[in-house]
Amino acid sequence: MTGGERVRGGQIQRWVAAVFKPAGVGVGVTVLASVVPFVGLLAPAIGGGVASQVKKSGDGSGPRIGVVTGALVVLLSLPMTFFAVAVAATVSPIATVGVLGMALIGAVYVIGSSALGGYLADELAEGHRSSKDATRQLTPATTGGSASPIERLKRRYVDGEIDDDEFERRLERLVTIEGVGKQAGDRGVKGREQRPNQRETTVPAHER
Repeated sequence: MTGGERVRGGQIQRWVAAVFKPAGVGVGVTVLASVVPFVGLLAPAIGGGVASQVKKSGDGSGPRIGVVTGALVVLLSLPMTFFAVAVAATVSPIATVGVLGMALIGAVYVIGSSALGGYLADELAEGHRSSKDATRQLTPATTGGSASPIERLKRRYVDGEIDDDEFERRLERLVTIEGVGKQAGDRGVKGREQRPNQRETTVPAHER
């Protein structure tokens, strides 16, 4: 196996762990919530929201996690669907078509509700994290000064608020921004150092 294949294999494993692990938890929550009175219709949305919170996304991946959760729920319900179709086939073709139509509508509802639950949970998590970031910006760091953006990002990663991929993506962006700011500051310092020399070499007109 080449190095590139190992890298791709590792990326696939991380993606599967990041998506299917929380989706599996969401499926379990959906199944449990579906048997609770007056909550059954909201079970897919609840499961999708829980799956998004398990992943601790806050990066816009909540709907995707919700879709995977809903799709897994639909797959688990396929044996029951096939049984219902087989029973309907013994009655009449119209009953078979009706059962298939209801199964299709149910699948769309489950996946759509689960995606909506993931989206709402994602938005709530992002709003909560934004408020925490604003509070941390107003709170002095333990070193006596305000914490830098990279320090705040590291603290969020240690606290488990963001996963590995989100941490690396935001860290790369912050490093790039700080690098650009440092280059601009260096150019400004060089410009200030050169201006006095230029004034010294300029001879007034009345001394020529």
